[in-house]
Amino acid sequence: MSQPRRVRGCFCVFDSFSGGLNSMELNYVLPHWLYWSVLLLLPPFMMFMVWRSKAKGQAVTPTSETFTQGEEPMAGTPRGFFFRGVDGLSMFTGTFVAYWSIIAVFVYSYEVIARYAFNSPTNWAHEAMFLMFGMQYLISGAYCLRMDGHVRVDVLYTRLGPAASAALDILTSVVFYLFILILTFTAWTFFARSMSSEVWFFATGWRNETSLSEWGIQYFPIKFAMVLAGVLLLLQGTARLLKDIAVFRAAIKSYEKAKAPLWGMVILAALLGLLLLWEIFNIMVLDGDYERVIFTLEGVLADIGIGTLTLLMTGALLIVLLAGLPLAFVTGGLGVMFIYLVGDHFMLNIIPSRIFPLMTDYQLSAIPLFIFMAAMLEKAGLIEDLFDVVYHWIGALRGGLAIATIAAATLLAAMVGVIGAAVVTMGIIALPAMLKRGYDPKIALGAIMAGGTLGILIPPSILAIIYAVVAGQSVGELYLGALLPGLLLSAMYMTYVGVRAGLNPKLGPAMPVEERVDFPTRLRMLRNMLAPILLVAVVLGAIFTGLATPVESAGIGTLGALLVAAMHGRLNWVNIHDACMMTLKATSMVLWIIFGATVFVGFYILQGGQAFIQDLIMGTGLGPYGILILIMIALVLLGMFLDWVGILLLAVPIFVPLVVGLAFEGVLGLPGVPPDKIALWFGVLYLVNMQMSFLSPPFGYALFYMRGVAPPGVDMATIYKSSLPFLALQTLGLTLCVVFPGIILWLPSLAYG
Repeated sequence: MSQPRRVRGCFCVFDSFSGGLNSMELNYVLPHWLYWSVLLLLPPFMMFMVWRSKAKGQAVTPTSETFTQGEEPMAGTPRGFFFRGVDGLSMFTGTFVAYWSIIAVFVYSYEVIARYAFNSPTNWAHEAMFLMFGMQYLISGAYCLRMDGHVRVDVLYTRLGPAASAALDILTSVVFYLFILILTFTAWTFFARSMSSEVWFFATGWRNETSLSEWGIQYFPIKFAMVLAGVLLLLQGTARLLKDIAVFRAAIKSYEKAKAPLWGMVILAALLGLLLLWEIFNIMVLDGDYERVIFTLEGVLADIGIGTLTLLMTGALLIVLLAGLPLAFVTGGLGVMFIYLVGDHFMLNIIPSRIFPLMTDYQLSAIPLFIFMAAMLEKAGLIEDLFDVVYHWIGALRGGLAIATIAAATLLAAMVGVIGAAVVTMGIIALPAMLKRGYDPKIALGAIMAGGTLGILIPPSILAIIYAVVAGQSVGELYLGALLPGLLLSAMYMTYVGVRAGLNPKLGPAMPVEERVDFPTRLRMLRNMLAPILLVAVVLGAIFTGLATPVESAGIGTLGALLVAAMHGRLNWVNIHDACMMTLKATSMVLWIIFGATVFVGFYILQGGQAFIQDLIMGTGLGPYGILILIMIALVLLGMFLDWVGILLLAVPIFVPLVVGLAFEGVLGLPGVPPDKIALWFGVLYLVNMQMSFLSPPFGYALFYMRGVAPPGVDMATIYKSSLPFLALQTLGLTLCVVFPGIILWLPSLAYG
């Protein structure tokens, strides 16, 4: 069939109806001017509508802040003109780009309809959206910093008191400036070259670099977002540094311990700052002319061996992480430092070229969309309804409330895909109910934490998306492979609770008779869950059947979440605004960790680090399964200290090539893993392992999520003890997946062959 003529800015419908809708073709090419106009004009319209709604007193659904805690900026600090201006600018730019997520919902829905209803896929929808999200990731970094949303390793930082914490912030700010300054400078050159054949912005000879696709969108605005992100972060980081100095000056006066170490950190920060400025002067003014340079650290480690470099990079990473600097700036700053010390200032230009592919990665667009879907479902009040329905169906069993919590968390995982969301949400909803009814605190806490972390495994897992991007895997296959292990672990948790409560009813009393409802009432309660369950079925069904990509499914799911919220009378401008801001903060946190880690890990691999680690592990003399166990142990240990995104970006690029090169022929005479399925199999094992790391004392993230919502009478020792039985069940589940790889591979093989 011949293709109809493509006309920009209009619809052309194939003039034949013999084959119904499938024989119709809908062709619409988004004009460039319209694309940029929508990005520029929609946010002001949204801001006006939200402002008007708030002025009219429009009700907003309370939120548990399940995956973006801390919506208030740092308190108790100066509020002068500069601080108000910088904070206001970060807030404005963050809000501006946050509303872009709404555009993607309708564009991806349009793409799916155009493809299947009119047999006319677009050549612009996917590119338009992943470029839009790429700009959003970058520009939102300053907003996330202003809201204290960037993840830091909270081992020592908060235990030191305000004076010591402020001194550490001042000292580690040097690493922050190292990353952001170099990113801004190199991004400027990266941007300018997309506009002109010369380096400088006002040069002649415009090039106007465009994408290589048929749509041919201009690249210089996308690349300029990297420059803008650097400038915004420098302003927000400077405001934060001045606030830290003010906090330090106020707190040091009443500091009762030795003050010399704290003043030493501040003085060291000043000296390192001067050194940083000197090196920038050498690069920018002297251009590395060694005959004119008095002193420089450029290339001082050029002759260092990979073993020594590994120790230096690992040691520096641990030290700065423990000092409390957010992970994104730790890895980015240290990456810049070692590039300069081992190489030269010309090598610093790889930084924007490492980040830009992530800005334009199609699969990463699913992350903000799935988070947006989760936020809208929460705003619709569905999470509490979900728990209430499940509780009334199985609460009459011994341990029924804890079993209902795990079942609800499993369903919640299939709705949100956001790690940690269910732990906080179920902790707020289910923990008071269980403690009130006399449940053993360890059973109650363990059920919430174990069930809440199932979002790591059960689709649509955000972690699975990032793993697929890093490891070059199919998201759909990974989702299918993780489904059965996730359901297996959920069933093991519920069985454990049921057996424990059955043997000892005091651990988990059944629902009181007066709270039980009859069967017709329970059936009527199910009506409230039909829409969200249908939504989950549509989203996962579209992914598993291949009808839509995970990104498109996320867009359709988010549109469905908006409709569900409307059905529940919760769709209003203020709730949409809150969902957009929650999405922006969570997405920015994840993507900036990826940006920083790609600089750090990319340089290490470039220096031969991957081959060094592989030789080191292979030198142990262990067989394939022994090496696998060693890797699993290393991942659990990393999970005690590092954020899940950090572990993925630091470890997976090194471990996946090593594992794929091994032969797993089975244990105990059981079937092994086909060579072409090893990466998929290891990916799911990694996801199970990350769930274990969330429950691993002393610093598993789920333990601290739980502590944040537990009543004062529940101490950390109780939380630690409650995690151990479920950690043992996770170990058993991981072992079963290793011994019986069919648990992982059966569904992908069934669907994809």
